[in-house]
Amino acid sequence: MSSNRSSGSRAPLGADLVIPGLALCFAVYFYFSIADLAWEAKANGMLIGAVLVVLIGIQLLRIGVEVAKGHGTLSFERLLQPRDALPKRVGMVLLTVAFIIALPWLGLTLSLVLAMLAALYLMGVRKRSHLVWPSLGVAACAYLMFVAFLGSDIPHGPVENLIAYFFQE
Repeated sequence: MSSNRSSGSRAPLGADLVIPGLALCFAVYFYFSIADLAWEAKANGMLIGAVLVVLIGIQLLRIGVEVAKGHGTLSFERLLQPRDALPKRVGMVLLTVAFIIALPWLGLTLSLVLAMLAALYLMGVRKRSHLVWPSLGVAACAYLMFVAFLGSDIPHGPVENLIAYFFQE
């Protein structure tokens, strides 16, 4: 129990359902997205998805037991508090949606740089070096891992095309 509640109050556990709900949506998407892959990749994907679904089930069971015992409610109070953080949370969701929409046109690297810059700025980072270097670093690592090393089918944009132009065989 949280230390800022009286001993007779019940914990608001509804917010604890948000991440498992999103994870379940991801697992369903994941299962559909691996349909065209080789059997080895499908086997690994099914295993990873199954582990995720089991963890979701454990979290749902934990919340259900707490609510059944009367120790908790399905209130989303913790998700909405503190009120002054709510605009940043909504902003992060909107930035995530914008990143997903921009990905097919801008490619992974440029989309990631812009999304990281915007997210760090939204969270209050103002020093230019603290905005730029982590954004470039994360995007460079993502490029190296997903495009250069794995050769994945992640959308290519101007940055990936420019790098491919200079390093083509």
